[in-house]
Amino acid sequence: MSERRHTRPAPEAPPRQLRRRLRVLVFTTVFPNRGQPLHGTFVLERIRHLAALADIQVVAPVSWHRAPASQARIADITPILCVKHPRFWYPPKVMLGLRGFFLFLSALGEIRRLRASFDFDLIDAHFAYPDGFAAILLGRWFRRPVCITLRGTIIPLSRRPLIRRLCDWALQRAERVLAVAGNLAERAREGGVPECRIATIANGVDSERFRVITRTVARRELGLPQDGGLIVSVGHLSLRKGFHRVIRSLSRVVAIRPDVRLAIVGGKGAEHDNSAELRALVHDLGLADRVRFAGAQLPDRVALWLGAADAFVLASDFEGCPNVVLEAMACGRPVVAAKVGDIETMVPPFAGILFDDPEDTVALAECITAALTRSWDPQRIHDHLSSQSWDDVAKRVAAQWLLAVETFEAAKPVGPAASADGLLTAATRRPEA
Repeated sequence: MSERRHTRPAPEAPPRQLRRRLRVLVFTTVFPNRGQPLHGTFVLERIRHLAALADIQVVAPVSWHRAPASQARIADITPILCVKHPRFWYPPKVMLGLRGFFLFLSALGEIRRLRASFDFDLIDAHFAYPDGFAAILLGRWFRRPVCITLRGTIIPLSRRPLIRRLCDWALQRAERVLAVAGNLAERAREGGVPECRIATIANGVDSERFRVITRTVARRELGLPQDGGLIVSVGHLSLRKGFHRVIRSLSRVVAIRPDVRLAIVGGKGAEHDNSAELRALVHDLGLADRVRFAGAQLPDRVALWLGAADAFVLASDFEGCPNVVLEAMACGRPVVAAKVGDIETMVPPFAGILFDDPEDTVALAECITAALTRSWDPQRIHDHLSSQSWDDVAKRVAAQWLLAVETFEAAKPVGPAASADGLLTAATRRPEA
């Protein structure tokens, strides 16, 4: 059946009242587990708030080479969600194109068992590949609609021709594509997804946890000196997060502001851990007394580090809608960042200073120096995010879930004569407007 392209934006009406609550299976490999308790907390936060609007179960496969993950409910991480962590086996990185298929096979048995007690209406997948690709296969198997949320990793993945085609195949077959940033919505359009099936819904922020506190209080809680300037950078210690650029720029900043220190808050993530290279760089540049590696921190402690800072810095290669930028602003701290992803639209002039090229450490140093000397209004920066709570995000996502289920159900054949083949065709075809 042919498809027509649409220019009309996807509607985002509030969820209508159903005769029963939606039952949603969340499917993602990026989610906290026993071995990685801080993995994918941005996914957790969205799903945790959606649990007030729908019945949710999470299947979050864990790679075979990582520490065993608990199959039970993880009370200290996901107190209101039931989470299953099947083992995800896949071939080496040289066979990345097969990873989505192996993820499908690895999760299939667990989801079949789950469906006996939880007959879900929808699969909600996060990231286009391999998660979204595997979710589309699962949707076809179980005859259920699929929503895929696009996040920043699709940008580098799309540089590989085969993976780009696999991403496009999955996105074109999703009932709804939810992008956390405008550049990711544009990537979906380039991949052939009609405009009417795309919605841009940015991440939210927990303004109760990330709030304006005085630097004096935050530094006392962390045992930091009260004097001197402090810049803070937060994230997993991977090359693409650009911590090496922040360290290199610090040498220039210190020449102008000798009292400035840098705190790097974060630990090993799912990507390559380059902490050893970062520590070696600090040593080579003679900055050992200026740089502190604070390690991975729970969200409440991250909020303290941001509250203790004079400025937050991010020099990533690519991003979508980075939560840490929202969190820094919620703490009333100015942001110094490269114009990647949606950062340029996220950070108004009164809340930070942006530069064009993440590789330009000279421009980064100049922006950091300017941020340390400028007078900022913490409350105004915080108030800018007053309408971007996770509860608001949850309501918008729930509306998209409902649209996906309604559209999918409307496309099913009706009547007793409908055959199994007919049902399968209806479940896998893309809807017409």
